[in-house]
Amino acid sequence: MHKTALVVGATGVVGRELVRQLCENPAYGKVIVWLRRTLPWTHAKLDTRLVDFQKIAMMPPEPVDEIYCALGTTIKQAGSRAQFLQVDVQYPAAVGQWGRGAGVPRFLLVSAPGADTRSRLFYLRAKGQAEQTLKDCGYQTLDIFHPPLIAGERVDRRLAERFAIALFRCLPHNWLASYRPMTGAQIAERMIAVAQHQTHGVQLHRLRANP
Repeated sequence: MHKTALVVGATGVVGRELVRQLCENPAYGKVIVWLRRTLPWTHAKLDTRLVDFQKIAMMPPEPVDEIYCALGTTIKQAGSRAQFLQVDVQYPAAVGQWGRGAGVPRFLLVSAPGADTRSRLFYLRAKGQAEQTLKDCGYQTLDIFHPPLIAGERVDRRLAERFAIALFRCLPHNWLASYRPMTGAQIAERMIAVAQHQTHGVQLHRLRANP
């Protein structure tokens, strides 16, 4: 039987690759996407819906096998710390709670290395809060992914990030392999591959680029 996947955060570097690869994967018969603006392409398996993420709790339940969450922003893009927390913590939590109530068995989250509710760094503390909220939902399987730097065409990419990615690409492949950048396509591929194996509980996946 073909699976149904729900993707949130589909307009980002990882999210759009998740949508593309899920649509091309024969294991999936339907790919639902919740977003705030339309996607620039269509597919026979694709079911896109414009939603208000502040009203996720009001969304009716429907059969979904896996939720892929690639929501994320920057403080600069969001405009304030409060708006950042809304996108990176509150929205994933709302989607997680909706999915748990709808009986979705598996949730896959893109987070960040070093995510910790006790971190002194605001960004990592926020990511840790998002992870903890989803752990508290009690999914049959919760997959948390910690990718290194993400290489891809980001509209809001900062100069420092571009420099870091260029630097790491010049380094030997066996040096700091855990920190070498990965593309959105590579991260999406790993996530979908993980979802094809039955596991239980909270699974942490520390991703690293292939040598």
